[in-house]
Amino acid sequence: MSNYLNILAGMIMEGENNRTKRRILRKIQEANEMNQGIIRYRPSQIEAFIDDTVPVESMLFSGGANSIRVRAMLRAIECACAQGYMVLVMHCGNSALEQGLSGYLGVNNVCLINRNNPIYDPFAGASNAEIARLVISSAPKNNKINSVGRYYLYGVSDYIRCNHKSPRCYMFINCPHLTFIDRVNDAEVQGRISSNEARMVISQIMQGEVERGSIENFFHELSLQGSAVLAKKSDAAYAMNLLSATNNQQVFSVDIQSGANALLINILVNETEAVISQGRKMLIIADEIKIGASEALMNYIKRGGSSNGAIVSSDDVFAEFGGSDNDFFAFAGKCSKLIISKHSSAYSCQKLSDAIGFYDKQIMNSSYTRNVNYFGRWNIGSGQTENVSIKRENIVKPEELQRLNNDEVYILDKYSGELSYTSVM
Repeated sequence: MSNYLNILAGMIMEGENNRTKRRILRKIQEANEMNQGIIRYRPSQIEAFIDDTVPVESMLFSGGANSIRVRAMLRAIECACAQGYMVLVMHCGNSALEQGLSGYLGVNNVCLINRNNPIYDPFAGASNAEIARLVISSAPKNNKINSVGRYYLYGVSDYIRCNHKSPRCYMFINCPHLTFIDRVNDAEVQGRISSNEARMVISQIMQGEVERGSIENFFHELSLQGSAVLAKKSDAAYAMNLLSATNNQQVFSVDIQSGANALLINILVNETEAVISQGRKMLIIADEIKIGASEALMNYIKRGGSSNGAIVSSDDVFAEFGGSDNDFFAFAGKCSKLIISKHSSAYSCQKLSDAIGFYDKQIMNSSYTRNVNYFGRWNIGSGQTENVSIKRENIVKPEELQRLNNDEVYILDKYSGELSYTSVM
């Protein structure tokens, strides 16, 4: 009888322990959900999460469906225009984005540069000094052009002007650099330029001659990367660039064909200096662009602030930073909004999960003891102790990002501190 009572008492105690454990687990689960702070919305429009009353600054859109990212970009551009930003859009054949720009903002408010409308000319309307600055600042490290090269560029620009023309990019690309001085002498003999003009041009060319090879390589590479969008001679009258689009109050969109066209990206980004120098705010949209490939774009993003923001959009933004943790997290930390959806790369999911943030997760630890003694009779005893510990954990686990559907998103708003989840209608 005594053995039976001991067993019954043990069962009652174990049942009570289990009930207590379940209560604790429920409380821990509630506390963890509160600490995570995820607000779960019913299916919503993605545009509703981008408020035009909040400064646009910088944003990150990564993963999921291209159509949803396009809608988010269009809404952000609309807000940026309302807040006085000039907008440069760089993309790689994203026709949905181009169609959205025309439909969302109106054809008169957008300048689309692409294979069907190749009218981009960074030199249109620029002074000699502006052309030289743009070329020298855009040259990549492996083809650096030293400051003395500006004299060579001045010489070419002045020769063009002496022939009563305005310098255009295609003229520098087609320039016979190796025999250029002979060309100047022939023009003098033919009376197309004066002796004084010829001497001035040749003097400048000689001063910058040491950089001729680098300058020639620069324009050769530019002709390859920009062949689909640069204005030819036949399109010179319609040539546009960022500054002219800005003066027309237009969003300037360029299909750069490949996200690795670093020189073309460098030139477009360095054009923003002229806009910012006028005291205007600038926003760059980089869609499927390899950020790490362009020194100018990386530098622009690093110094980003309220007057020069960037929106980076891609099916995998972390990959666009070339796998650089420091550069990716430095940018993500500046963003006013992160919109993150499904990714296939487990490694990128981990980095994006880290970018969303961490919380203190409560975990219950149980210790259980049981003893059986026999001194002429059975004697059963048991005990269970519950302890709660804290573990630092991702708010949204990497595997959760991998399991998302393409229309499901997490939205982190740095201004409100709100982390939202929804499926996009």
